[in-house]
Amino acid sequence: MKREDILVTLSLLGALHGFLTGSLFGPLFGAGIIAYIKLAHFSFSPKISFEIEGPGELEEGKQYDFLIKIRNNGSPTIIKPIVKVPFEVKVEGLKEVPIKRGGFIKLKVTPLLKGSYNIGVSLLVQDLYGLLNFETEEASMNIGVVPSVDSIKEGVKEARNVRLKESYKRALIGSETVDFYGLREYYPGDDIRRIDWKASSRIRKLIIREFLKERDSDVYIVLDETREMRKGKIDYGSSLALYLTGLLVKAGYRVGLIRYWEGGYKVIEPGKGVAHLEKIRSDLKVRRERGISSLKASLSSFSEKGRKFLRKVFPKKVGIAEALLSIKSPSYLLIITDLMSNTSLLYSLVVMLKKKHKIIIFSPNPVLFYPYEVDKEVLKMLYESYKERELMLRKFSTIVPVIDLEPYDYEEVLRGLE
Repeated sequence: MKREDILVTLSLLGALHGFLTGSLFGPLFGAGIIAYIKLAHFSFSPKISFEIEGPGELEEGKQYDFLIKIRNNGSPTIIKPIVKVPFEVKVEGLKEVPIKRGGFIKLKVTPLLKGSYNIGVSLLVQDLYGLLNFETEEASMNIGVVPSVDSIKEGVKEARNVRLKESYKRALIGSETVDFYGLREYYPGDDIRRIDWKASSRIRKLIIREFLKERDSDVYIVLDETREMRKGKIDYGSSLALYLTGLLVKAGYRVGLIRYWEGGYKVIEPGKGVAHLEKIRSDLKVRRERGISSLKASLSSFSEKGRKFLRKVFPKKVGIAEALLSIKSPSYLLIITDLMSNTSLLYSLVVMLKKKHKIIIFSPNPVLFYPYEVDKEVLKMLYESYKERELMLRKFSTIVPVIDLEPYDYEEVLRGLE
């Protein structure tokens, strides 16, 4: 019940009290209340207009100031903002403010999640006596919320962890081929799916089928040393290449190294042993490039005619193409690249070579390797780059395992490949 209704009820009760008791106090009391209400109505004539001011683009988790600018061409009043926002947006500062001719109300707005949201604001306008009030029409403002650098990294990490598990399953080195090797007696711990039931029934013993291992295949570590990789990611790539080489040499594989850059490449043929590992370690000395990574990559699908054309021109000295096409026997190719240079060419090469080789791509994420201070414009650029890269990774992932890496993923990578 409104205050005005309560006062009207009291005035009627006063009149009733006077009628029943014959006293003048009740009617006079009621008349005074009615006069008070009439005075409040007569003096309450505000003319309110307002607008909302605030940034249109916000970063999640940060607090921003929004101003409700109010103009009043009527009687003095008391105003309280009414704000309608989704649960993803937190608003503070909803307090009553006396307004004569004009003023403002400062709201503290904190977006909790990325996205696009609408903020609706209306004003509850009250008289100075607290008897009368009305609500203005609602004004609205759209805001766009971009993710913070931390949430981008967290989101990439979460998505990457899922991809890591799937990629490791698809990229196990030393897995079995479909080439049949022979039969042998079943031993506890053998996979029961390999039991040859026909052979077992004939000799009345459990017999399992054995298949050839892919242990005899060579492994090539392919390191991208193009300009974009040299901007902050080459040390990581070189260290990862060396760690992978040490792990695989220790496991008994023949490991080779291919380094490629703009217009050239170098190959160290596969070998084994400590001396070979030292040879690769000595070769992994590259010079850093100054400058900021462009964070841009282009990827387009090639038609069949385009692929035929590429096959014709690949014999020329074009770096990555000639380097990969020089590998004659079926091998493992562990490619370390940020996918920022020669992206379309690399995609076409992978499509062609996956029929012959088993390929895994280890890709340092340029967004997560960004080394400089982040402001609003840089944050927006990082977010757009992150979305573009996600699309590119999905396209590569449809043909070969792709492992998206951040600066401290050595341990996770090595554990997955052990």
